[in-house]
Amino acid sequence: MVIKNFLFHRISPIRDKLWDPMSPELFDKVINYINKNYHIVSLESYYLSSAKEKYSKPLATILFDDGYKDNIDYAADILKKYNCSASFYVVTDCIDKNIPTWTYIFEYLFQNTQKLSVDFNKEDIPEIFKISTWSDKNERIEYARKFKPYLKQVSHNKRESIINCIMLNFDDVLLPKTMMSWDDINELSDSGFIIGSHSVTHTMLATIEDKNLLYRELNDSAKIISEKTGKYPITISYPIGSYDNQVIEYSKKCGYKLGLAVKQRFYDSEKDNLFEIPRVELYNESWFKTKLRISGTLEIIKKIIR
Repeated sequence: MVIKNFLFHRISPIRDKLWDPMSPELFDKVINYINKNYHIVSLESYYLSSAKEKYSKPLATILFDDGYKDNIDYAADILKKYNCSASFYVVTDCIDKNIPTWTYIFEYLFQNTQKLSVDFNKEDIPEIFKISTWSDKNERIEYARKFKPYLKQVSHNKRESIINCIMLNFDDVLLPKTMMSWDDINELSDSGFIIGSHSVTHTMLATIEDKNLLYRELNDSAKIISEKTGKYPITISYPIGSYDNQVIEYSKKCGYKLGLAVKQRFYDSEKDNLFEIPRVELYNESWFKTKLRISGTLEIIKKIIR
């Protein structure tokens, strides 16, 4: 059985140069289209069902990562409008403290600081990134756009050190309150939506060298969600799609039954590992390009071009 797992993050009318959330208008159009052409199921409910039903339309799921406030402010009502199930995978530390993920913090600081330089003297980073004085805001944002992929490649400890350094340098920025509360999450749960884990701090799990820390990221998140909602999550969504065999092993130890990756392809329940379930992320793009992603045509075109 092929299931099209569609991944979303933020749904908001506020534009962002580095990570543009999907507009509510486009999200409404997307959900309406998927609802008409697919049978939308909860991934967790499908897994737990002992008898797999036969459906007249292909299967699809709607999945959200991180736990941003705009999920309940904009996305939830649209999902209810079309009577669609969905799963929300939350970062427990971000919910507890109402602080965004490190990826959001990084981009928000670079876009909102008034400073035009950052001191990386004590950080071991490539020379190309040590040239960190800019003539204007646009140049600073372009630097951030190139620097972020590097941050995804380094170890957990090094990434934390660099992010802390940036926060100290850009101390003129007050971080926004952008995350859902536990009341919001329980409201989603009470409405029939699924709540799953996206780790404790949104760190890239495969970059963690400390096994005890890896265990805490996985176990404590599930424990906190269970305490707050009364339901133990069966799904771990790997932050930024970062996982390896050790992450899978520890996920199983913590009681998860499903592990979600980001691979821009559809899930084949007969071939794919339950701890490497692929998802297709949808963005704030043209309707034409969005439909190509939903159908899978865009990835086929990319392969042909390569």
